[in-house]
Amino acid sequence: MKNNAHSHIRMRRLRRNELIRDLAAETSLSPADLIVPLFVRLGQDIRRPIMSMPGQFQFSPDMAVEELREMASRGLRAFILFGITEPGDKDETGQAAHDPNNAVCTTLRRVRDAGVNMLAITDLCYCEYTSHGHCGPLTAGAESKRSGKRRSKAARSTTAAKSASWGIGDAPPPSTTVDNDATIERLAHQAVLHAQAGADMIAPSGMMDHATGAIRTALDSAGFLDRSILSYSVKYASSYYGPFREAAESPPQFGDRRNYQMDFRRSSKEAVREALLDVQEGADMVMVKPALPYLDILAAVSAAVPVPTAVYQVSGEYAMFKAAAAAGWIDEKAIVLETMHSFKRAGAACILTYYAAEIAEWLQA
Repeated sequence: MKNNAHSHIRMRRLRRNELIRDLAAETSLSPADLIVPLFVRLGQDIRRPIMSMPGQFQFSPDMAVEELREMASRGLRAFILFGITEPGDKDETGQAAHDPNNAVCTTLRRVRDAGVNMLAITDLCYCEYTSHGHCGPLTAGAESKRSGKRRSKAARSTTAAKSASWGIGDAPPPSTTVDNDATIERLAHQAVLHAQAGADMIAPSGMMDHATGAIRTALDSAGFLDRSILSYSVKYASSYYGPFREAAESPPQFGDRRNYQMDFRRSSKEAVREALLDVQEGADMVMVKPALPYLDILAAVSAAVPVPTAVYQVSGEYAMFKAAAAAGWIDEKAIVLETMHSFKRAGAACILTYYAAEIAEWLQA
């Protein structure tokens, strides 16, 4: 080797063996970094497999308690509940979300009564409770009422043509969207019910403007000043959510959610603005969702906000890894742990992942 001013530098010295690699590592992962997602429905002795998400199940409250006891024994310290509503109990406004005996509230009480020592988080939204599968009560014709004009025949034809690319159901009625302000009032009510049932943290996921502020005000007014908010501040209209719709039985019955969830073509500036607005309204933590395709967004948000940033490795990410592993194309453990470290390296304080139980087992091995 030719002698030069930098010949003494050998970058490989800190990679020579496992001991020195561990000593030099700047990113760590532990079970305490993970949030366990759980799908719950009313009933008894239910542990129903979710076909598109191998290893995941829908649980009745009694079985959820047993599952969480097992998770706690593995060192996992937080879970998030997603409620499933029977089709006959769904309506246009999601009134079942306000039933104090619904699956989420019942499970929360059962977990608390059982003394399971885990942080209880609840997903706060209406898509799992509405008959149309959207994230709140709908408002039809709002845009045309504001403008005082009817859309032209050409404009209506364009909307119909676009519906073919949406891939979910039919085109929505003209100008129909989720009624933002009506929805946040209902979210505030739902949040208080969850807190009363035992939730430690409320996680609004519907991407409604000013939901965080409405929830914070409602919780404080009800005496729950100590309950925290983990806002899904940065949630994209993503194709990676497919398997979740089977798991939660909540697909949109028409159109999609692109007029309220974020557009992946936008830069990180919009994501940072969304997160900072939620922090100003009282969010104690923020979330970026999905995870792996949005590492740049995660890094930008975590660097910009003065609160911890969570990330959600969503159902499609999980299902792809499971499918590739089942086919023998990847080393599942190695690729999952590498991915988790990429989230931590990009700034995630915690990770919501369907791999939580397996990761905890791998880390203890």
